[in-house]
Amino acid sequence: MPEEIREHDLTDTKPQPPKKRGLISRKRQLVFLTLMILLTAKGLIGIGEIAFVILSYIYLYEFLSRFAFPRKQTEQKKRLSNPKNKLFQAYFLATAIIGLLFPLCYIGDGIFRGDIHGAGAAAPHLFLLSGQAFTEPIGFSDKFSTPIGILGPVFYNARRIFALLDWVKAEFSDTQRPGGPVRLYGGRVIASVNTVMWFYNLFGLLLPVFLPRSCEIYFSGDDNKGD
Repeated sequence: MPEEIREHDLTDTKPQPPKKRGLISRKRQLVFLTLMILLTAKGLIGIGEIAFVILSYIYLYEFLSRFAFPRKQTEQKKRLSNPKNKLFQAYFLATAIIGLLFPLCYIGDGIFRGDIHGAGAAAPHLFLLSGQAFTEPIGFSDKFSTPIGILGPVFYNARRIFALLDWVKAEFSDTQRPGGPVRLYGGRVIASVNTVMWFYNLFGLLLPVFLPRSCEIYFSGDDNKGD
């Protein structure tokens, strides 16, 4: 679940004091960019994942943002979810732990134990998730419209589904792994849970809920202008 969906709210028109979140966001972006570079330097990432990050950036922020969903002065950006909802907070925390922390530990353990095959199977998901986290602050900035901000997570989530299915296939095709049964079955659990979770995130939240809501916000400005 994108953190920007949880936090984004520009409905308040009162002057706001300068925020430090911009610096925090840039530091977070730097962390994810570093992680992407490290995974690539280790030889765990293919050209397909790298090309996707580059091409999706160009398509979203250079093409769609100009010709499909350009930023409009009449657009009133609104919060897409309630950040105080405890269930939503728990879900967001779960996606961070299961989707980011567990695969990161699994890959690090695989490199340490010499399980390059297992680490390589999990790396594309983590690389793409890091790419999503790196580009989200850009898409949800004031420079772009709300649908562009949502389409970023949709694109990345859809692409990661294929990476996750490949990861699951690799985990269940092996009968032995360096590290013994703990790593073997642990990898299967992490891959399977991530696949189910991100399937739900895409087909249960992003596509049926947040994408239509972002379009409603985007086009509601035209209705208000007409009135």
